[in-house]
Amino acid sequence: MRVIQGIIIHDVISRPKIVLNQLGEGLAVLGFRAKMAEYPEMFEKLFVPSSDSRLSAAQLIDALQFPSEMSDDDRNVANYLKQYLHKADIQMLENFVFFVTGSSGLPNFGLSRISVKFDNVPSIFASTCLLSVTLPNHFESEESFSLLLNAVIGSAKKSFNCV
Repeated sequence: MRVIQGIIIHDVISRPKIVLNQLGEGLAVLGFRAKMAEYPEMFEKLFVPSSDSRLSAAQLIDALQFPSEMSDDDRNVANYLKQYLHKADIQMLENFVFFVTGSSGLPNFGLSRISVKFDNVPSIFASTCLLSVTLPNHFESEESFSLLLNAVIGSAKKSFNCV
């Protein structure tokens, strides 16, 4: 019985504590540990998940990086995307992020950008490694855009390459 207790204590307490101690030492070397102690509220959202840290359309749209030069068609599609995200519920936002990043949350705690590209392609394509989404540069309407995006996002959890 003591052997089992020792194994459980090691696996549940000691091993994670060793990792946390190493993280703390690394943060101290870089000077972050002192800043974290001085400004805990600033660093809290990086380390402590909370219910108010749910993904929002505004956060997601802020994370999108559009090309600096866009044609009129590109601007229309960009607006379709923004409108789609504004209208989307939390599940659709999370599905979109998963489709584009392969993760359930914004990359690097929301500090990375998701590149939006436009091309003469028949469907929507995402590169999870490059954190980019390529959109067709023309749609007949916002409704056709939404239908295609729903279809692509709906298939993303099954496989990255099934569309």
